[in-house]
Order: sequence, then C-alpha cells, then structure tokens
Amino acid sequence: MLKAIIIDDEQSCIETLQLMLNKKFALQVEVVAATATPSQGIQLIQEHEPDILFLDVEMPEMTGIELLQSLSHINFNVIFTTAHQHYALQAIKLNALDYLTKPISLEELATAIHKCITKQKKEENSLIHNFLNQLKGNAVKRIAIPTGTTTQFIPVNEIVRIESASNYSILYFINRPKQTVTRTLKDLEEQLTPHNFLRVHHSHLVNLEHVIGFKNQDSGYIIMHGNEVIEISRRKKQEVMDRLNTM
Repeated sequence: MLKAIIIDDEQSCIETLQLMLNKKFALQVEVVAATATPSQGIQLIQEHEPDILFLDVEMPEMTGIELLQSLSHINFNVIFTTAHQHYALQAIKLNALDYLTKPISLEELATAIHKCITKQKKEENSLIHNFLNQLKGNAVKRIAIPTGTTTQFIPVNEIVRIESASNYSILYFINRPKQTVTRTLKDLEEQLTPHNFLRVHHSHLVNLEHVIGFKNQDSGYIIMHGNEVIEISRRKKQEVMDRLNTM
C-alpha cells in the first residue's frame, strides 16, 4: 500500500480528496498525514517518507513549487493539484508530471494513482528535478531552516556564507543576525549548490553572488560581502579560481 500526504491550504479540498481516496482507493493508498500549512508539510514529509505527495500549487505561505525547492531529496511521486492556470502548469504538462485540476474528477485521480502504483521503487524523482530546474528564475528560491519548533523559509540570496560547526551549521546573512541550525554543511551544500553556492573549504560554503574579491596569498582567500575573509583550501583552489573567472 502506498503512503500519501496531502498539502493544500484549503481544508475543504483536503477533506474532499481524503474522502475520494478512502472511498475508492482504500486498498491502494493510505493517507498518513494532511496539512493546510506548507511548513508543517515539510516536517510531515521528513517524518513519514511518503510514496505520494498531493501538493497544491498555489498557497499563501509558500507555493508548492517553493516547497519542493526547499527539499534536499525528492524520492516520492508528486501529484500537483490546482484550481488556477498557474505559470507553472504548462511546464508541469510539458514534463509529463501528474496534476489534478480542481474540482478533482475520479477518473483523473484513478489515472494518476495507477501511474504511481506501476513504479517499481522509490528513487530520486528526476522528472521533478528537471521541472524545478526549468523554473529557475521564475520565483525567489527559499531554503527551509528549522529553528526549534518552527521552520523559517529564507531566500537563498540573503545567505552570504555558511560555516561548519561539527553537526551544526552557522548561517551568515546580508541583513539579519547569524543563525545556528541543526543541519550539516554537507546537507546544505547538496541543497544549495544549484543556487550558485560553492564549497571553498571543508568548513566553508559561500554564495558566489556575494563574493566581492580575491586575495592571492598562501592558498588564497575569498573576500565576502561585509569584507569577511574566508580561506580557500589548497585542493579547492583551482575549482574556486575557475568559477571566479566565469563570474
């Protein structure tokens, strides 16, 4: 049986979809969680590791697209739900991704679920990753940062650099105090590398948009926004220089 999560800012839509699934697909799909709050949805995804995510495209806190962009890994099927001709809908169609137009029809729901059932195993969803890459530049990218019992969604262009602190990471911003989070630098590197971040040292990940200079001394140093100087490791120097030369 497939585990499903529903994320939709309209509670009535959640209840309608749950009713349809429970009534017609109870032997194939179990709804393990549902929420009208995207930030809680991210936590539920991490907790339940679903096979299917029913995801509303348009939500006020953050869009469904931004929610997916905030995740490090997408190893589940995504079925978008929308009541609007959203800017992303054409791209969803072109990438052969599943979507349901509200009000959802039983026939379309059955077709989408059948496609999920026929997939053999969980793996990184390359279709979704390709889709998200196509949408780069159409929306401000944000990263989910857990802070105690809440989650903040911070635009990646506000992050200047990130410093490793064992199993924690310290984030430095343009216009807000630094913040320590319970995520490793490796995890953040995987998530932020597509957004023009570069690991220049085993302890430092920098946003290349905020590099203002280079100091050619020893193995080299990056000068960041605010005149912070970050050491470049010897094994990373050539890669860093190559990237700086293309800026």
